[in-house]
Amino acid sequence: MFSLLSSRRIAVTLAGAALISMTAACGGAANAEACTEAQSILTNATTSMSTAGTDPAKFNEATQKVADDFKALAAKTDGDLATAITGFADVWANIKIDTANPAGLATSIQDLTSKSQAFSTELAKACS
Repeated sequence: MFSLLSSRRIAVTLAGAALISMTAACGGAANAEACTEAQSILTNATTSMSTAGTDPAKFNEATQKVADDFKALAAKTDGDLATAITGFADVWANIKIDTANPAGLATSIQDLTSKSQAFSTELAKACS
């Protein structure tokens, strides 16, 4: 079973990996502004996840903010970029800590791990 601390580290690591892949792909793209904003959302996510500490409410608030920010960005885009950003929003929206079901967080993190790479690839394609 994952502890809150290790789960938070995993989420921050995945956000960082997505940020690196997007940074490499976004230069000179027609959607450069949206790609830059997506990078900013992930940078802010890393900070928010780091400052959540061991407070489940703050953790849930941080992941929901990432999801909401991605949803708002997706609404400003179209095509493959909108699809990729919406995918990231959906994954982040499902990462929650339920103190009554700590195993649920492990499932959410596993889901994020498996889907994050696919969405990172889609985002990189859309931003290049």
